[in-house]
Amino acid sequence: MTALSALVTDETYSRLRDMIVANVLQTGQKLVDRDLAEILGVSRTPVREALGRLAMTGLIEQRARRGYYVCRFSAEQITDLYEFRKMLELHSVAMAVINATPEHISTFKSILKDLKKLTAKPEDHAKAVKLDMDIHKLIALAAGNKSLQEAMNNVLDKLMCFVAVEIADQNALATAYKEHKMLLGLIEQRDVKGAVNLMRSHIDNAQNNLVRVFQTRDEFKKSILSATLSTAEKAFATDRRVHLGDVR
Repeated sequence: MTALSALVTDETYSRLRDMIVANVLQTGQKLVDRDLAEILGVSRTPVREALGRLAMTGLIEQRARRGYYVCRFSAEQITDLYEFRKMLELHSVAMAVINATPEHISTFKSILKDLKKLTAKPEDHAKAVKLDMDIHKLIALAAGNKSLQEAMNNVLDKLMCFVAVEIADQNALATAYKEHKMLLGLIEQRDVKGAVNLMRSHIDNAQNNLVRVFQTRDEFKKSILSATLSTAEKAFATDRRVHLGDVR
């Protein structure tokens, strides 16, 4: 792969990821390389390569002989993923407090400055998600353990679509900014216990809110399905009575 083609693939990957995060490409939607190539103004090759990378993050799935689809997640899957995230990130932030350099601190401040400028408008949403992820990836980097950083980055890539739900409105975005600013202060103070407790609270609140959202969604879908089946059953019964000459 040439440097130019690699650059095109990276850009295609980023744009597709942002489209999933912004819900332009919706949960359960089939992703057709030909259609996506036309939308993005690129050839099908970088789209296919980008789809393969996205499948590795868990944002999309490849179904045998059926192509790629934006992943669906249940409340149980979210709980499992966030519990695993907590195991990794609490250790990560504890090490970051100890090992963070002035350069890490400066980068953290720069990201916060950019995050503060954003609103809950649709055009800012994908940017907010990326900046939120940048902060957590920076913490993993500052921890100073390469294996831990790789594990955290893999989990964070899978979390992007959920973070999009976490900061979907202005209040949530403001809360995320406030908590990250507090976390920066604790890292600067070298307060391991305070940083770990704040991170634990941050992850628990995000997990609880997401589980509630997905449980509500699943219950709504079940009620719609039940109502649809009930209507279909009534229609079938009426049709059967008509067929048997039992309708007055």
